[in-house]
Amino acid sequence: MKNISLFWNIGRILYQNQDHYENIIQKYSSYYSYYFGNSSSFTRENLHYMKQFYINFPIYHSIYESFTWNQYKLLLQIKNKKERYFYFYCSLLFHSNYEDTYNFIQNDYYSRI
Repeated sequence: MKNISLFWNIGRILYQNQDHYENIIQKYSSYYSYYFGNSSSFTRENLHYMKQFYINFPIYHSIYESFTWNQYKLLLQIKNKKERYFYFYCSLLFHSNYEDTYNFIQNDYYSRI
């Protein structure tokens, strides 16, 4: 299983169980760090992004594997949903890497259209 699929599924679990557990992100951060043995991927901040990833992309598609996790973190920082999807599809269309996506955002292509 690739990381993007794993991160999406963790986001789904966090979202679906958020009402059942107090401090769910902190608890799952400790659990996944122990289970997968990689604490840097399962920080509370990253788990927050995983939850946002699921919320913003609720239907998983294999096309998501075209992006790196850092690209998703960059996109999820954009508050405007239309703008976020604009950069997502623009990056997808041009087979962009992290630097290209970052440059699209920094050059404010969304506002230029």
